[in-house]
Amino acid sequence: MTNRPHPPTSQIRDFWEQQPLCVSEIALEPGSPEFFTAYDELRLQNEPPEFAAKLHEYDQFYGKTVLEVGCGNAYTLARYAEHGAVVSGLDLTVKAIDISQLRFSIHGLEGDFRVGNAEKLPYPDDAFDCICSMGVLHHVSNTGKAVGEIYRCLKPGGRLIVMFYHRDSLLYRIWMPVQAARYGKSIQCLVNEVDGIGNPKGDVYSKGELRRLLHTFNGVKMFGGCLNIGPRYEALLPRPLRQSLATKFGWFLYAKARK
Repeated sequence: MTNRPHPPTSQIRDFWEQQPLCVSEIALEPGSPEFFTAYDELRLQNEPPEFAAKLHEYDQFYGKTVLEVGCGNAYTLARYAEHGAVVSGLDLTVKAIDISQLRFSIHGLEGDFRVGNAEKLPYPDDAFDCICSMGVLHHVSNTGKAVGEIYRCLKPGGRLIVMFYHRDSLLYRIWMPVQAARYGKSIQCLVNEVDGIGNPKGDVYSKGELRRLLHTFNGVKMFGGCLNIGPRYEALLPRPLRQSLATKFGWFLYAKARK
């Protein structure tokens, strides 16, 4: 991955404070029951229940400690809590933490939520059985430092589950160059704008780049997901072919590993 200047954390925080996860796509009050219902439906399109259960291993963490770095609106964390995990959520913005607490309150769940920076996690060494971070670390000012902090806070043998944007996806390799030429924008600008105009940072990773980023972890396994070529085009593909393409060329690049 090409090294680029890190935007300051304050700039990243300001963007996400003003534009919490998916608020531009859902015309409902963030934190309302209707908002969560609409968001959950969108999320299920990308991570169907069977896929999510295999990815997150919810049933493996009953009574164990789970941290989500960049908890957003606590969609994933709520599912760990529903399966009996002792959960903690950290996010850079006050808004995200407020929304996450509202989700837990609505569903009668318990969790510890804190505003904090992924580059300096406010937790002791070897604190968690599992740390997940879904589509967040590629937005962090210093991603390598955040990964180091996650390693520090995982227990020996603890589970890492992360998702990054995929450099070798159909979206990045084919659709974005076409759109960049059409609208006179850089591909980097289009990557940033996946999460809203004005987003100061969004990085993409190949499998090789992600493996190097996670070099301190053991048994790293990677796979793609979310083909993201548009419903009209995806509908033309038989489901087995669509799933196979998503695994290899999806916009999301998942990685699982152990400390």
